[in-house]
Amino acid sequence: MENQIFELQYAMDTFYFLVCGALVMWMAAGFAMLEAGLVRSKNTTEILTKNVALFAVSCTMYLICGYAIMYGGCLLYTSPSPRDRG
Repeated sequence: MENQIFELQYAMDTFYFLVCGALVMWMAAGFAMLEAGLVRSKNTTEILTKNVALFAVSCTMYLICGYAIMYGGCLLYTSPSPRDRG
């Protein structure tokens, strides 16, 4: 029973994480549209490119630093080292 509760908790955490990530992506797209609407039409491509680049850098930095801070692991799943086993 305890194992099923743990699996449900893990599934709910993963679902929540994915939904919040999707909301952040839509928020970034909406902000890009807002900025594009506030500049002259000749600068729209530059603003949208800047927003895409900024989003790409922030996602990469999250994968490098943020994931390890949140979950205490590394970027890629690896088997635990002998010193981590206790």
